[in-house]
Order: sequence, then structure tokens, then C-alpha cells
Amino acid sequence: MANEHAKCLKSLGVNISSVISSEGSKTIDKFMSLYDIEKKFLNLEDALSDEDSWDAAIICCSEEFIFSYLEKLAKTTKPLLAEKPISSDLTELEKLISYENIKVGFNRRFYTNISYLKSELEKKKVDLVKVCIPESSIEAGLATKRSLPRQVYSNSIHLFDLLFYLFGDISWHATTQSRTVTSLRSCSLLGLNEEKINFSLDLPFDYPDNFSITIYADESMYVLKPLEILKVYKGMDIQEPLDQVPHRIYKPRLRSTVIAEPNQNLKTGLLEQDKSFIEFCKSEQSNLSLASVVDAEAALNSIIKIENLIKQ
Repeated sequence: MANEHAKCLKSLGVNISSVISSEGSKTIDKFMSLYDIEKKFLNLEDALSDEDSWDAAIICCSEEFIFSYLEKLAKTTKPLLAEKPISSDLTELEKLISYENIKVGFNRRFYTNISYLKSELEKKKVDLVKVCIPESSIEAGLATKRSLPRQVYSNSIHLFDLLFYLFGDISWHATTQSRTVTSLRSCSLLGLNEEKINFSLDLPFDYPDNFSITIYADESMYVLKPLEILKVYKGMDIQEPLDQVPHRIYKPRLRSTVIAEPNQNLKTGLLEQDKSFIEFCKSEQSNLSLASVVDAEAALNSIIKIENLIKQ
């Protein structure tokens, strides 16, 4: 992600003044040359001792180091943007929640189709939301005393953040599950938010499906599948029996399609996110789409609640 952020910052005309090298890095010099970076800090302590030389920081190191970086950098009160997930430990997030200078990299919030969908839903009465998370079970949670695979915490948290961004906090309940002797194979849950919108969530691990969110609102159906493509349906088309298909087929009528296109061939949503962060650095006024630690805590808390339900 360091390269992706660097490309965005250069496109925005932002000077990257320095970088912290990981121990024994073999690519740091090439990275510095590629993006005209003059200063290299050997570790975080070097950067903190010379904090007058930089104005803000983007933290996109390995997940295991992000919290320790944030905990020390936050005290500088300088604007910080950290890649998700900043931690899979609620206790750690609670230590950072008071720092308004920390923003979190949930770049899917900045997809054009998500912006369109959020605007549409503000004018609609939503009745039902169906969610599918066919996550990989590689590095299964059993190794960390969790029922859910680790990927749910590190990758699927993006989708839980989108749910919070679009619908607020969801109370999950009534779980069913399928297991083998050693692992969780699938589970389904029901949920309800403050607006009394009904949610159903399916997690079929390792099955050939896409992450998806389907929303039923005011006789229209909004389908994100995959998350980069939004299709809006209203009404039904009827296909009469044919020789090839001797049955009457009822198909939802497609009204429009909105695709999240990459801007300037950069990672989709990232340029808009980084631009929003730079504006925050200049004015301390935060775009509501730019996620905070409060948002990260809400997404993680949703996963942990599901974890606890599965264990009951």
C-alpha cells in the first residue's frame, strides 16, 4: 500500500519529505528514488525525535505494527492516516479513540458507487438488507482462539465499515451455523438497527461467491456485487417460454448501473480518500466519509459481537 499512497500523494502535488524504513529493507532506496524522498528514518524513534521536519504521516506498515506506531505518533497531535485494520483488539482501539487527529483508511467509502448509493438511501425507506461475506478461512481463527477466520478481522472489516457508514450500528442476533469437527464452515445471522431495518448476514467460508450487499428500499433493489459495481432494479420483466428454456422467467428490471472507476489509474477510492486527508491536514475539518477511530471501533465491535454469538 505504500506505493499506492505515494502515487496518490504525488498526483495531488504533495511532497513526501521522509519515510521510515523497516529493518533490513532491500527496497527502501528504490522507493525513495522513485518518489523523490530525501530523508530516511531508521525507526519510529528517529522520526519522533525530528518531528519538526514533517507535518503529517500515513501509516501503511504490517498490521502487527500499526497500533504501536499510532500510539506513539498520536501524541504529536499531527494528522495521521492509518491503513485498516488498525487493530483487532478493542482495548487497543479504546486507547486511541480520544485522538481526533487519527483517520482510518477505509477507502471503499470513497467509491463513486458507494457515494451514489448513500445519497439514494437518504431519500428512501429501507426495509431489508442482505449481506454475503464468502471469506477465506486460511489462517483460521482457531490459532488465535477465535471462531471466525482471521481474514474476517483484517479484510472483511471493510464491509462491516460500509454497513456502519450506510446504516449505523447493527444489533446482531439469532445465529445458525454449520461446523466440522475442527472448523466453522458457515453461519447466518439476523440483525436490526435503530431505524428498525432488518438485516440478514451469511458467511459461507471458502465458497465461490462475491462479497455483496443487497438493499430493498421503496420497491427498488440495490445490489452491490461485487462491491465495486452497483446495480439498481425496479419492476419485473417477463420472458415467455422459449424452445431453449420452456419456462416463463421473471427477471428484475435493471434501471441503472454505477461502477466505481479508478481515478487516473490509481487504486479505486484511494485518491479521493488521500485528497480528503490532505484537506483535513490543512483545515482540521473532516469529510464525513473519512473514517475515524470511532468508526474503526464500530466495525470491529460488530465482528466481535458476531464472534460472541457464534460461541454461545
